[in-house]
Amino acid sequence: MSLIKTVVTVGGWTLVYRVSGFIRDIAQSSILGAGIFSDAFSLAFKFANILRKLFAEGSFNASFLPIFAGALKDKGHDEAQKIASQVLTWLVFLVSFLMIICLMCFRNIMQAYAPGIDPLSEKFEHLISLGRICSPYIAASFLAALFAGILNTVNRFAMPAAAQLILNVLVIMALFIGPLWFPSTAYTMAWATFLGGVLQVAVLWINVKLCGFSIGLDLSSMKEEVKLFFKKLVSGAVGAGVWQLNVIIDFVILSFLPTVAVSYFYYTDHVNQFPLGILGIAFSTALLPPLTRAIHAKDHVGARKQISLGLQFAFIFTFPAAVVLISLCEPITGAIYGRGNFGPEHVTAAAPALAALAFGLPAYMATKVFSTTFFANKDTRTPLNGGLVSIVTNLLFAVLLMPCMKHTGIALATSLSAWCNGLYLLISMKKFAALRIDSKTAKECMNQVLVSALMLLSIVVMNVIAEPYYLNSGMDRNIALLVVVAVSCAIFYGAGRLFKAFDFLNELKSLRS
Repeated sequence: MSLIKTVVTVGGWTLVYRVSGFIRDIAQSSILGAGIFSDAFSLAFKFANILRKLFAEGSFNASFLPIFAGALKDKGHDEAQKIASQVLTWLVFLVSFLMIICLMCFRNIMQAYAPGIDPLSEKFEHLISLGRICSPYIAASFLAALFAGILNTVNRFAMPAAAQLILNVLVIMALFIGPLWFPSTAYTMAWATFLGGVLQVAVLWINVKLCGFSIGLDLSSMKEEVKLFFKKLVSGAVGAGVWQLNVIIDFVILSFLPTVAVSYFYYTDHVNQFPLGILGIAFSTALLPPLTRAIHAKDHVGARKQISLGLQFAFIFTFPAAVVLISLCEPITGAIYGRGNFGPEHVTAAAPALAALAFGLPAYMATKVFSTTFFANKDTRTPLNGGLVSIVTNLLFAVLLMPCMKHTGIALATSLSAWCNGLYLLISMKKFAALRIDSKTAKECMNQVLVSALMLLSIVVMNVIAEPYYLNSGMDRNIALLVVVAVSCAIFYGAGRLFKAFDFLNELKSLRS
């Protein structure tokens, strides 16, 4: 399968997933608004969902895929299957232990996770109840990541991406079903999250079996490859999932702010994740296997080419996405969430956080490409160090910016820490002399910055004309927003063709996953 086809496959399904996520968020903001139940569910859902982000989209593939792919190629199907079965066995033990500890100490865990919420308050009690219902999704995320990694190794990219839809579909159904006998619809959503995790694991396990792998429990002596996997998994989780770790840190700090701050950050972060999920994460998933093979074969020319194209591919989408989200943050927030219990005052308060988060989009995607390079070289320590740099800088910026900018300051701190992480990894790539970024790639990326700057200029000009329509809200605002986005994208495309910013796509088509 060609690399571009893999990206389109994963990105297409992820697009459907993200659209369903928007529908879920729109319904949630309309029904729950921004208040106690919205904040409590947002905190509980983020707590349960974070390990899926860390493992399914981060270090699990980076740690497991090279080991499993190498065993499949060098030692055959049976040996690779045995390694996967041992990984499954120890994962079951691990997640069972985690779940026991989690449920026994859940109140203490939530006090550490949301220290700003009064432990005697109604909001905290709802957080405890919702968190306990959602927490088994943590265990499901580990097992789903394993089965997804096996499918990705054998070039079955569609089902792991499509399986994510299950969660959103069930949560959307829960929103429309209502509270049933619970205090709020938030509880129905929590039970839908629990069921979504179980169904995702079941669907992926069936597809792995259909691919010819009978993965089950294996209590025999642990193989060296399995030991290596778990060793890399711990350090890789921080390096590959640092963005998500920073979001968790942000939610911890957000708990000290008044009610609704968590909801504002939660909603705007999901908008910011949209451009990342469509093609950014899809490309990093598709890039790892061929880059690993090229480096393993000592094909430095081929590996350097893939890194260069990966960086250009990341920027060609994230630069314009950042421009649009920053310059149109308020009309976009209003168009998506401005209805029902999420009124104009909520839109005005939440929008700056979207702009602040979008500022970090290019840095985050560059970090994904750089991290993939290190993982392909079986180096998880450098991304780990970069993750620590990001975490420290995020805390520092958050403490400095929160007093004056509230939830927007925390969002900006996340973006600034992403830039610090990306810069650290770029400098660290000097250790791989044959794979470092060359001047040609730097020039191509600067062309994309120039084209994006022209796009920004066009939006600034059009916003002067569209401002009265934005103020009218409703259909007038939405139509004006669509026109401004469409025209600015056309200008971006025209300028990109003029400055040859899209030429690299022809080379990308020739690469294979």
